[in-house]
Amino acid sequence: MICVKDEIREYALSIGFDVVGFTGADVFDIADVLKERGEKGYLSGLEKGGIEERIDPRKVLPEARSIISVGIYYGGTKRSEKNKGMISQSGRGRDYHLILDKMMGELVDYLKCEYNAEAVCLADNDPLVDREIARRAGVGFFGKNCSIINPFMGSWIFLGEILTDLDILPDVPLMHACGDCDRCIKACPTGAIAAPYVLNAKRCLSYVTVMKGFVPSEFRERLQNRIYGCDTCQEACPYNRVDLPVNSCLAQDIPYDMEDIGFILSMDSKQFKESFKNTSAGWRGRTVIQRNGLIAAGNMRLKGQAENIIRLLSDERPVIRGTAAWAISRIMGKEALGILYEASKIEKDSEVRREIEEAISWIKKGQ
Repeated sequence: MICVKDEIREYALSIGFDVVGFTGADVFDIADVLKERGEKGYLSGLEKGGIEERIDPRKVLPEARSIISVGIYYGGTKRSEKNKGMISQSGRGRDYHLILDKMMGELVDYLKCEYNAEAVCLADNDPLVDREIARRAGVGFFGKNCSIINPFMGSWIFLGEILTDLDILPDVPLMHACGDCDRCIKACPTGAIAAPYVLNAKRCLSYVTVMKGFVPSEFRERLQNRIYGCDTCQEACPYNRVDLPVNSCLAQDIPYDMEDIGFILSMDSKQFKESFKNTSAGWRGRTVIQRNGLIAAGNMRLKGQAENIIRLLSDERPVIRGTAAWAISRIMGKEALGILYEASKIEKDSEVRREIEEAISWIKKGQ
């Protein structure tokens, strides 16, 4: 072992990271867990690679002997204002992928310059399970909501990893510290936390807000005013009752109010690029964000957005037309029947026609 850990940690903290940990590059002992999640249909489908690729660091860097786990604090418990949409904490600041890539690039350059090390950095762009790396590296313990929870910063942490051929003394993993607390499980709107430490990702509203196509009916009302992500289980966690400043590297000025439903429904491609595209909330594109805005408007019964929504009934995108039919039925009720009948006469897409018909049926049933 070489005594470089303290030097590397000190340098990493000096360039802006809030937490740093170290672990070995041996194969992660979670193959059975991943297999079970897959068999139960609990994986989101957004995961990269197969099981072997997700648990073996040497599939990424054959010479890897150690992994440096780093994190940036993005926390806080800011809630959206009345009559506005809600964007999760992770989607509000500058796109953390770009920030992590830049900062980890600096750390990789340091390792190469100071120790002649081979190193590669990763942040949501590889198959390795980053939360398992962070757990092993002592960055935090694995919470019942499946988040990594740091005892001092809670779970509001963006994670990144650096694989290196340096042989660095690993840190000690933290033990589970949730105790008897089950607030996150009780708070989840969809029961996505199937059991302590077990997440059914396909029922998680964070996943629902980024899935493509039409949002399944069972989730629409449960989305409430969510535009991107869901912080409910984290907000329920006692470890997130800390009052720390958000890492300054995430700050940015955006010329639009990204939680304003009117802006979301009316924004064009240029406005989307000037707002959401600069954050981690924009990776799925304008259509998904506007679809979620329509659902939020319908759930909040925003009559002031009726004109915007009626306009979107003739949008070129089928998922927007169909979701607009759902939203206008919730906002206008019986007054929307004539509008929906006219839309159904000219609609060619079978999925959109079904949405219109279901919206009409919902109104007629008086629901």
